Amino acid sequence: MIAAALKWTGDSSARCRCSLARAGRRRLPMIFPGPGDRAMRAGPHSKQSRKVQAMNRKVSVCAGMMAAVVAFSASAEETAGGPSSSAASGAASVDWPGVARELSAPPLVAAAEQPVVHTLAAGAPTGSPSASGAVSPVAPSNDASSMPVVPDGAHAPSAGVPEAKAEADANEVHIPFSLTLVPGLSTSGFHTGNVVNNVSIGLVATHAKRVDGLAMSLAGNWVGEGGLSGAQLAVGANLAQGPVTGAQFSVGANVAGADLLGLQSTVGVNVVRGNAEGAQLAVGGNIAPGEVNGTQVAVAVNVAGKGLLGAQLGVGANVSGGPVRGLQAAVGANIATERVHGLQAAAGLNVAGQMTGLQMSSGVSYVRSLSGAQLSIINVGGEVDGAQVGIVNIANNVAGAQVGILNVARELDGEAVGILSFVGGGQAHVQVWASDVALTNVGVKLGGRHIYSLFTVGYSPSIDEDRRRYVMGAGLGGHIPAGRFFFDIDAVSSTVHTKRLFDDSKHVLAQLRLTAGWQVARHFAVFGGVSANTLVTWDDSDPWKELGIGPQWRHVADEGRTTVRMWPGLLAGVQI
Repeated sequence: MIAAALKWTGDSSARCRCSLARAGRRRLPMIFPGPGDRAMRAGPHSKQSRKVQAMNRKVSVCAGMMAAVVAFSASAEETAGGPSSSAASGAASVDWPGVARELSAPPLVAAAEQPVVHTLAAGAPTGSPSASGAVSPVAPSNDASSMPVVPDGAHAPSAGVPEAKAEADANEVHIPFSLTLVPGLSTSGFHTGNVVNNVSIGLVATHAKRVDGLAMSLAGNWVGEGGLSGAQLAVGANLAQGPVTGAQFSVGANVAGADLLGLQSTVGVNVVRGNAEGAQLAVGGNIAPGEVNGTQVAVAVNVAGKGLLGAQLGVGANVSGGPVRGLQAAVGANIATERVHGLQAAAGLNVAGQMTGLQMSSGVSYVRSLSGAQLSIINVGGEVDGAQVGIVNIANNVAGAQVGILNVARELDGEAVGILSFVGGGQAHVQVWASDVALTNVGVKLGGRHIYSLFTVGYSPSIDEDRRRYVMGAGLGGHIPAGRFFFDIDAVSSTVHTKRLFDDSKHVLAQLRLTAGWQVARHFAVFGGVSANTLVTWDDSDPWKELGIGPQWRHVADEGRTTVRMWPGLLAGVQI
């Protein structure tokens, strides 16, 4: 009697082989007990026997289709065992009569559920299965004695890193195309932690160890430590625990657990836990704790944790925890804790630890050390090697220039040009002098080494035919030191009043003065000089004929309503 026995071999190609075994004349147990026994006893041509035979054929067809599906899935990616696993599985027991049938799990399920460890038996010959890298599943154990013990301060050998990577790669199952309802319910099986997809499409979400191609879903795409090499598209969020080489597009958020080489674009937030090389585009924010080599563009905030080589463009704020080479431009604020080589431009605030370049702001710019220029309404610096141009300029030490309304510096090696300049190493003097315009004048002289501003007020009592008059003015001049001597040339504009100092006046006096001085002592000097005076009077007001000495030049315009008079003058005084 000939009996056919179906045997599962479980090798790498998962082929289902059938072998014929002769069982002698001993009767084999029937596969279908009960009615089958009666059908066989009833004869091969009975009606009941024909039903049993048809049922057996259907079962055989179903078993063959299942075997073909398993073989096709296993052929997509050879498992870690290779030829050795085939040899090992070849030793499986044969389904002989009277022996219990042993069925092994399909290769895909086994590969997904059990970790694989390559072991080399001690003293085993190189030709033995254990020496040729046989694959054996290892069950998890809670026994502390089974865990490796590493002494404090000891480091694992470097050779273990590539071995671990090779072992992880060996466990991967390559399934080119995957359809997923939710993670765990997909054509890739229930366990997708070691699955590599080229195309992964999900209704709700997708999951794989690595995607070398495209992942699309409505809610989100989840890639494990293997990372992404390609693109992720989702309405919700894209998550890659490993490095990303390619692009992530979403409405919610994009997260790369390691480095990014490519593009992240979202309406929400982009996060790269490693370094980013490429571009991050977001309405919400871009966050990269590592270095950014590329561009961050956001409406809210851009963050580069360890530095930026490129550009940050934001409506809200740009923040760099490391050095910046390039551009930071924001409506709100630019903040760089370390050196900036390039440009910071903001409508609100610029902050830099060290700056080599230009800071521009319609608000405030601050830098601890500057080699370049600040152009803002308010400029604040520590060590400045360059220029500060704004309404208010404040610095510790300046080697360059300050140009503004108010200039303040502890030490200035350069020039300060402004209305009020309080700088170390510059000029801060009080002058008292007499002139042909007013008998008593007091002025304050402030500025740098060579440029100063002058504020004056004068008074002359009524003497004989001269009326009482007040003079108040301001001017800008230049200072030329020559040892203990000095020369000043300045232009001063004043108003002339007859009753009270702050009354409205229709008289403007312009003076160009040239003086020479001698520094008698460290804080005391005498000076004297000449002036060219021009008085303009309008609206038929008092022409102040008593002002002036020596020859005069007079011109009347606007039908006599405007009078212009010019004359030379003298002045002499002291400086403290």
